[in-house]
Amino acid sequence: MNYITEQSVSRKRRASIVIFLVAALAACSALAALTMLVNPVAALVGGVVVLWVALLNALRHARSEGKRLDACVETVKEKYDSIIGVLCGALYLQDDINVNHKSRVGRLASTIAMEMGMRVDDVRLLQKASILADIGKIEIAQGIISKPGALSDEEWKEMKRYPEHGYHILNGMPALRDAAAIVLAQRERFDGQGYPRGLKGEEIPLGARIFALADAYCAMTSDRPHRKKMPHEMALKEVLRNSLTQFDPEVVRAFVRCEERGLINETPDAESPALVMASRVPSAA
Repeated sequence: MNYITEQSVSRKRRASIVIFLVAALAACSALAALTMLVNPVAALVGGVVVLWVALLNALRHARSEGKRLDACVETVKEKYDSIIGVLCGALYLQDDINVNHKSRVGRLASTIAMEMGMRVDDVRLLQKASILADIGKIEIAQGIISKPGALSDEEWKEMKRYPEHGYHILNGMPALRDAAAIVLAQRERFDGQGYPRGLKGEEIPLGARIFALADAYCAMTSDRPHRKKMPHEMALKEVLRNSLTQFDPEVVRAFVRCEERGLINETPDAESPALVMASRVPSAA
């Protein structure tokens, strides 16, 4: 949703109400001053009446502006949803595997983000970026995307450019620009060995650090044409093993806390070893 548009309309509404009230109060003061010369009681009664009328008109005006604001916000949301729908179609996201994966990644990333105390607006931004993470693959040759075997060095070099392609695509769309930084940094690693810029630690946007873990876990625990899914406990061990190298240890800790409460594995074992393994997560210090 375009929050800039919403805020702009809200500011205009408040400004118009203030102007109306100032004008009404000025008229009331002028009338009171004039009437005071004739009858002080009449002046007081007249001033009260005028003030009440001004307040009622201001409230009516505010309700009217509120309805217009709601209509504006709804229009922006419809346009945003339409853009998302078109982009998802272009990415072949109607495929059952991709739809399921994107949905799982978005839910898991949001769960971890909320556990870390991320603001609601930032959680929504992370959800948006999760949906659009692969948008840059539009620019990659279909033969590379769908190749069943291992990629050659040149093909892998080209494939690794998709976060940059995604960044440029989203950065050119005002409604989606705020998700571009997360999409660009989605393949960075906490130890600085990722791509495309080799960012390290907190140089990587927090949303991208969360997405990286959520995407990796969901990929490991999903069936793919070339392999079977990994059991939850094994995937959990892999996440912990890669803490401080591939993943931010603070994000890993938040992931483990979510797992302990049954928010990760849909059918967690009664005696999950997450509590034991959490103590083994390396500290960034």
